Amino acid sequence: MLASTSPQNLTHSHIRKLDLTRDLDQVADLIERCFPIHLDYDGQTYIKEMRKTARDMRLLGWLSNLSDLSSNKAPGFIWEEEGRIVANLSMIPFKDQGKEICLIANVAVDQEYRRMGIARELTNFALAFLRRIHVSQVWLQVRDDNPAACRLYRSTGFEAHTVRTTWRIRPSKLASYAETNEKRIYLRRRLSEDWREQQQWLGLAYPSTIRWNLPVNFNRFEPGFLQSFSNFLDGVHLRHWGVDYGGEFSGSITWQKTKNYANNLWLAFPEDRESLVLPYALNKLMKRLSGRRPISIDYPKGRFEKEFEALGFENFRSLIWMKQSL
Repeated sequence: MLASTSPQNLTHSHIRKLDLTRDLDQVADLIERCFPIHLDYDGQTYIKEMRKTARDMRLLGWLSNLSDLSSNKAPGFIWEEEGRIVANLSMIPFKDQGKEICLIANVAVDQEYRRMGIARELTNFALAFLRRIHVSQVWLQVRDDNPAACRLYRSTGFEAHTVRTTWRIRPSKLASYAETNEKRIYLRRRLSEDWREQQQWLGLAYPSTIRWNLPVNFNRFEPGFLQSFSNFLDGVHLRHWGVDYGGEFSGSITWQKTKNYANNLWLAFPEDRESLVLPYALNKLMKRLSGRRPISIDYPKGRFEKEFEALGFENFRSLIWMKQSL
């Protein structure tokens, strides 16, 4: 069905660029049908924002030329059957260390049109377009419980890079942990001299290759008045704690206020002490956060997993980060 994906002549009888002035309502409906949005507060918010954008864009009909494939910009591509949108692929541009990269997201195909190769064709079409505009790297995220999607993306040239798990809990729901060794663990205000090791341990838990898509800038964690004042002016709300074990600095926890369903915790611990120190540190911290909004932690899959479960955290989802260099 693919007519041409050459850089000079990118055409397809069913695929066209997403038109922001007229397609967003249909795409929102499609995403709601294909994904369990009703189980995800942030997903529901995303759909509401998409519908609001659709209303706003209808007032700007003069922007309809955005659907022209000759442009080097595209918010995504849709697949049409008899004038109806039955599949979607979104593209989100990023920059990582000065390089143009792209995240493919919201790949959705209506139930009655699945197993017809549409998702693969959309993906290949998008990759051809991204090559044409000289994007150096493309990423996407797939749930680890969706092996069919993993096989599809591998067949188009993607390779698994890492797997990340999102853990969630309400502070008041944290399970009590045995008090052995707890008296030797002290939660305190983070000190300036903790910063060097905190940076190193953050690098282990949140490698530089994935930071471009995290909802945080770790440079804002740097101690000092100037950075704190900059955070205040920019509306960035952070609180930092250091964790001592037997009088030795053994990790740090940063709380980040968000506008999403849950606030975030960012953990910086050496792996050899993590299982010994972190459960008790979280117990102490959650008592201070008790009654507040849910907490979310992004962490490498398999790391600290048994301890998270023992503490009562819910495995909200695990995503395979897949990458392809163009």
